[in-house]
Amino acid sequence: MKKNNELNNIAILLIGLFLAVGCTYSTKPKDPNKLPNTTVANIPVDGDTINAYVTLHWDGEDSDGYVTAYKYRYITYHLTKGDTVITEWVTTNLTSKTIAFESSDELNFQHFEVKAIDNEGGEDPTPAVKEFYTVKAYSPETYIVSPQENQDLFILPQTTDWWTGIKVVFGSKDIDGEVVEYGYRVDGQGDWTWLEDTMAVLTPNEFALPLTGTHVIEVVAKDNTGIVDPTPATVQIVLFEPTFDKNILIIDETKEGDQTPGFTTDAQVDSFYNELFNPDTTIDYFTSGLPPKHILGRYKLLIWHSDYNFDRHNIGNEKEYIIEYLQAGGKLVLSGWRIIKSFDLGASFPQVYESESFLSEYLHVVGANESPAVDGAFAWARGRNGYPDIHLNKEIRAINDFPYFGGLTNVNIITPGAFTRVIYRFQCKETTSDNIRSVFQDRPCAIRYLGSSFDIILFGFPILYINPDEAKLMANKILEDLL
Repeated sequence: MKKNNELNNIAILLIGLFLAVGCTYSTKPKDPNKLPNTTVANIPVDGDTINAYVTLHWDGEDSDGYVTAYKYRYITYHLTKGDTVITEWVTTNLTSKTIAFESSDELNFQHFEVKAIDNEGGEDPTPAVKEFYTVKAYSPETYIVSPQENQDLFILPQTTDWWTGIKVVFGSKDIDGEVVEYGYRVDGQGDWTWLEDTMAVLTPNEFALPLTGTHVIEVVAKDNTGIVDPTPATVQIVLFEPTFDKNILIIDETKEGDQTPGFTTDAQVDSFYNELFNPDTTIDYFTSGLPPKHILGRYKLLIWHSDYNFDRHNIGNEKEYIIEYLQAGGKLVLSGWRIIKSFDLGASFPQVYESESFLSEYLHVVGANESPAVDGAFAWARGRNGYPDIHLNKEIRAINDFPYFGGLTNVNIITPGAFTRVIYRFQCKETTSDNIRSVFQDRPCAIRYLGSSFDIILFGFPILYINPDEAKLMANKILEDLL
């Protein structure tokens, strides 16, 4: 019985082997991949002469699969110069492309090729061809409006609410097209940054280190034919990171003489302010002009006075200079006769200022008025927020004569803006008429602005004519608040 089982097992094994061998069949080899075919639309017509910015359309088919991508290139033959430009193959999954063909010669013959790629990576061995001519394309010319060559500017290690970076304004000319994009680069670093606007704000991280020193900005324009200005516009600038390692700089814009009654020499005016503030440096605006940024940026506090009775001071022309200093974190004291008028020469008082104006945005003066030019109504000012009362210096004999008659004329009252404190209020002379008194009495005539980046104190009257002892107390309070 056991022997029969063994015979049965052997039989079953032989049958299995037979079946396994008998069911094995040979397979037919896979058909070779059929390469795709490519066609290009008849736009533009072969042999046509057009401009350099050309839109081409193509398509592909594959009988045993599907098209996954395309490659294209073009060859430019300069017919006048006699040389040739061959571009590299470009891969795309698009079936249409607008190409700026190289067209630097007067007439250029363009040979365009495109080939389809199938799902197995096979490429059309006979690319579709389009041939046409392009006329010369002129590159745009780029220029930089600001900053100026070798202009000195403040820079901070990081942006703030007030200082957002270095502003660069530029433009271009293009005789055969339209500029659609600009690229800029700083200190030759990295790739071009492209934008459609004509202004860029460069942040500190875009400049090479150290920030303090000379830097170069390049700008190029690209027109609607895709041509980029081959010669970038460049400007070299000098940046200075403020150190504020000194205390006080005084800019003296007071004109001595008949316009400054009672003070006929520069030495008298300098002595008065030196006694009040003990500055590190005093600069006479009329002899030395404004200091460069690497000097200005060393001072924590700038005091600018224009204490002569005139309706215009040069400080009104130096707004940008002051703005740069404030944005960099400086502190400012402004005083003078009719100094508010200097920033808005065409306006008559009373006046309300637009929110974007320098007076409103930076000095935080929303509105202002000015006391009459004859029979001075201003006799003294009542101090507020820790500031002492101040009176006119009665020893200045010229103040007792026409047109002052014992008071100051042309003193500004101020409508303060946000984040300001009134530090002085206008007090009328006893003989002032009720009409004048109703407008000026007890109105703000000096304010202090406390900001996130800078502080300002603005006086609507000339400090020069305040009683020296009281002016010294006032100066001490200014320094206590600002230093």
